[in-house]
Amino acid sequence: MLKKYQKNVNYFASTRKISSIYKILAGASQKNIEKKLNIKTEILIIKKKFPSIKFLFFFMYWILSGKLFSNEKYIQLQYRGHNLGRFAYATTSINIESSYKVLKSLILKLKYLFLAGAVIDTAYYYSIKICGAYVDHGVYLNGLYIDVFLKNDIRIYSNNYPKGLFTAKLKKRSKINFSYEKLIQIKHKKMNSSQETRVKKIIKKTLADPNFMPWMKMVKFKKQKNIIDYNKFDYIIYAHAFTDAQLIFGYDGYANMRDWLIETINILKKLKKPVIIKPHPNFYDYSLLNLNKKNKEKNISYKDHQMYLKIKNMYNDSKIHFLDEPYFNMEFLNKLNKKKHTIITHHSSAILECCYMGFKCISSKSTVWDEKIKLTNSFSSRIQNKKILSKKFKHLKYSKSIDVLNIFNEIYFNKYGPYGDGYFITLLRQILGVKQVSRFGYDKELNNQIKKSKIKTIKTIDSISKNIEEIIL
Repeated sequence: MLKKYQKNVNYFASTRKISSIYKILAGASQKNIEKKLNIKTEILIIKKKFPSIKFLFFFMYWILSGKLFSNEKYIQLQYRGHNLGRFAYATTSINIESSYKVLKSLILKLKYLFLAGAVIDTAYYYSIKICGAYVDHGVYLNGLYIDVFLKNDIRIYSNNYPKGLFTAKLKKRSKINFSYEKLIQIKHKKMNSSQETRVKKIIKKTLADPNFMPWMKMVKFKKQKNIIDYNKFDYIIYAHAFTDAQLIFGYDGYANMRDWLIETINILKKLKKPVIIKPHPNFYDYSLLNLNKKNKEKNISYKDHQMYLKIKNMYNDSKIHFLDEPYFNMEFLNKLNKKKHTIITHHSSAILECCYMGFKCISSKSTVWDEKIKLTNSFSSRIQNKKILSKKFKHLKYSKSIDVLNIFNEIYFNKYGPYGDGYFITLLRQILGVKQVSRFGYDKELNNQIKKSKIKTIKTIDSISKNIEEIIL
């Protein structure tokens, strides 16, 4: 049963129950909006409603049309003016079997298409009752709450890399062209000379320390073996996670990172270009690979590792070499030749290091930075990707150093981002006294401290409420 609404009460909605870390995030967001609007609010937990009759007809039509077999048509599917297909497909992709088992894929696509419709109808139901909302995991189905709320003048709060905790409300002129990535992509901002000097210093620190990135602290990098003659290869492909946050920065013709990786390898194979495939470090995180079978099979990184091996076993060609160790990027790049090797990635932030080191790079337009920043040789479709991969090395462009520095500056010196003093995880750890390092920051020790100390929890909520980034759209 949905809660009965009272007149003259301002409701602030949350997609998560107010417990554990969400007690902090939703609480800080609620306090922030109360200060903005100078009102008191009551928390309301969003409960998904059964979809409308209108959606049920829409759903049946798409089943009977047979278009569910096409990932492209599915991803671009619209309902009530919202791109439900994109978020439904991203949720489907969490299950790794959906990328290579047709029946499994169809069942999951049907399930999440139905739930996506329920989310959109639910969001419209709540839009007339709330003044704001905290929405978690916006890259999956919950991204539709963000989409509907923003287009209905509701202020939203959320968090996703490369941002920390942020808030946004659409201006009228933004409503037509709004898409989720606009909330989190890095925009170009001018730097002064002191900012340039500052960012150069921190880049050197980053390149020298494999543990600088919070989520890489748990990966045990291996010393690279000197058994590969890199001069025999022309291209280096950086592989991505196959399950996590697919389509996070938009759609460019590739439904998922498995499809992109396989097609890119096949294009280069046809062109008879020798290529090295570098795995994401999480694929070879030995702390996970050494777990017992039951725990390994539950872990997303282990599933990505298994998919990487499946793709590797598809090829038996001396010109296609798959690396099987989590090499530290700086050590790896120092073995390559910037006058010969081209780096290919889809949307990896590691490509910034490659650009900084002076390599020619190819990537998707759907990446960490706004597509207006022409940092790499970028593609926005499968045809464009093939065209760029077919170009000779001399016809590819190098990055402009000022653009590289600009993006690094926005990542490392955003007060509210993962490296800033106002980052919500940093504040959580400081105030609650949590010292234990974990992969994503939401560890048991932190949750126990939230339960244990009411005064510190209130202090943390207050501090984070003052450190929420305002996204201008």
